[in-house]
Amino acid sequence: MKKNVLARVLTSAAVVGVAGVLAGVMPSSAAAPSYAYKCWGTSADHCNVAVQAPKGWKFTQIDRFEGKFTKGSTELLRIDGIYAKVSPKAQVARKTAELKKVPGLKILSLSNGVMPSEITWNNPKVVFYDVKYTYVDGARGQRIVTTRYADTLDGGNRAYLELTVGGRAQDQAELDAVLSKATRSVTLVG
Repeated sequence: MKKNVLARVLTSAAVVGVAGVLAGVMPSSAAAPSYAYKCWGTSADHCNVAVQAPKGWKFTQIDRFEGKFTKGSTELLRIDGIYAKVSPKAQVARKTAELKKVPGLKILSLSNGVMPSEITWNNPKVVFYDVKYTYVDGARGQRIVTTRYADTLDGGNRAYLELTVGGRAQDQAELDAVLSKATRSVTLVG
């Protein structure tokens, strides 16, 4: 599908997470991120994955279905079209089991939810399950990460996408907003 068709469908409204502010964690930047459409895939004129991502964050395409956006060396958004044959809940269970091997890991929460999709041809809702955790990176210090498995097409039966945000504790409000926007605007095109 051509970029201009997807761009008209995807909106660019920014979302500001207030949970971190209420908890006393101030974001690293006073300005809420603004978003821009990005798609990638097998060629310059074909999208396999499309999402609204923060403007100014560096994009790196990892493969046909996976890309990451970075803000300096501190903040990350990664999107991967995994097309799992199991539910988002089952994927979180697998991820949690894998994470237990990480030295110094602390699981902060396991959660789930539903939010409306901004993509009109997808299911009108996105069903997701999250694992939020923290660990110490030798070079960057304490990191907080949320990995989300989302079903944008099948009402919660299959984990089609893995979305991950990571950064410092003071970045949490911005990361939550970025994850929310990505969840509502991400789609697999082909």
